[in-house]
Amino acid sequence: MRRSRTRLAPLAVAALLALSAAAPAAAAAKTHRLGAGTATFSLDPTETGKFLGMGIPPYPIFPARIAWSATAVTLRIPITGGTWTTGAGAHGTFLLGGGLAYVDPDMTTPFDVLDLTRWRAGVNTSAGISVLVNGVRTSNFFDENLMGSIPSVVTIHGHKYAKVTGVLLFFNTTSATAITTMFVTGPASGDPFGSATFLARLKT
Repeated sequence: MRRSRTRLAPLAVAALLALSAAAPAAAAAKTHRLGAGTATFSLDPTETGKFLGMGIPPYPIFPARIAWSATAVTLRIPITGGTWTTGAGAHGTFLLGGGLAYVDPDMTTPFDVLDLTRWRAGVNTSAGISVLVNGVRTSNFFDENLMGSIPSVVTIHGHKYAKVTGVLLFFNTTSATAITTMFVTGPASGDPFGSATFLARLKT
């Protein structure tokens, strides 16, 4: 039995060394400043239809853009900066320019306009989604569901970008109350706003 143990020991050590060599080294975390990019929001068609049915169309606030199709409404807002930390537990905050406005063009009274600008989208942070609501910073304006989100670093034309897909956004008490207060009617807390993809260049 002693000989058997003596022969097995070197084999066990060799196996451990081989596993260590084969295992990829853990990526060191590094925080980058974010450059230009785009946040793409696919608005929930049912909720958008409800707004249109109420006579409250959504409009992009420059330099954001809205694209309409038979099956989808897509809002694209430029990313103007922020930070992103790579490595295990990648996280960061995307700063957006422009935004979205809901407008009630009631011709008997001055227009009711709800401006949602200067978005800050925190991904895997405690910040969540905050916006300026008619010029006032409002925290956690939308609820975030990151369970199906995928953060990654991709290379495009030789440059590295932070990319996050599959972020789900929902109206919450804050956003539902703000919209209902402005227009008398609006979404319920928990109704879907849409999904988001963030793509921004990493700066060293």
